[in-house]
Amino acid sequence: MSGWSDSQLGTLHDVQEIRITPADERSPGRLVWVLETGGRVFVRSWKGPEKAWYRDILACEGAHISGQDIEIEADVTVARASDADAAVDAEFLRKYGDPYATEMTLPLARETTLELLPIEDGARG
Repeated sequence: MSGWSDSQLGTLHDVQEIRITPADERSPGRLVWVLETGGRVFVRSWKGPEKAWYRDILACEGAHISGQDIEIEADVTVARASDADAAVDAEFLRKYGDPYATEMTLPLARETTLELLPIEDGARG
């Protein structure tokens, strides 16, 4: 079980982007595309693993997510999720369409697949 409620999963499935901020706030939040597929929630770094937001989230092993157009605020841990690459690729193409989503399925972005796992005490959605 992912720890997300059905309501949260539905919201994250439909919303276009979320703000993700490293748990230790070492860098400002960044708006990123978010996916829900199979009851799991994922993000990727379009420009690869060298982007500051991605490195900072991995370094502190967690983040806070929020969004202007969503009612979810949650503290999350992150885990690399290469086991989900094919499903995440397909969902990027379905949700965001070409030409932009194609960039998110290329090796540079694909190697940055992270699953977001809610911290029970931090979930406020």
